Amino acid sequence: MRYCYNCNRVTYGKPLFCNFCGRSYNVKLCPRLHPNGRNAQACSQCGSRDLSTPAPKAPVWISLVVFGLSLLPGFLLSLVSLLFVIAAIHAIFASPRMLLASLFLAFALAILWAVWTRLPLALRQFIRKRLLDRENGGHRP
Repeated sequence: MRYCYNCNRVTYGKPLFCNFCGRSYNVKLCPRLHPNGRNAQACSQCGSRDLSTPAPKAPVWISLVVFGLSLLPGFLLSLVSLLFVIAAIHAIFASPRMLLASLFLAFALAILWAVWTRLPLALRQFIRKRLLDRENGGHRP
């Protein structure tokens, strides 16, 4: 699925061109569909000067929003961990019977932290794959 920043519509699948306005996605393509950079004047493989018009680049604010959303789970997990530490200290001093419940919560938080430390690698690989698809106009290198 690709989003066209020219006509603001979605084309499903892995298309080379927008189905609505006909612009290519982030590259210029010659009639033989060779991918070229956005600033190319002629095809680097066949020399054709008949190149497609690429759709505009994604706005900067979109990448900032995606980055912010990727930090949100880590921020929430840190906040919950901090609240847990405060509650555990309070529970130890107020009622020693709450110590067992605090240990179970600590174990759950440890599991969440373990998952979180492994998630960014998978997320980075997913984003890298999507960016390569976008840069190559749907072609794999």
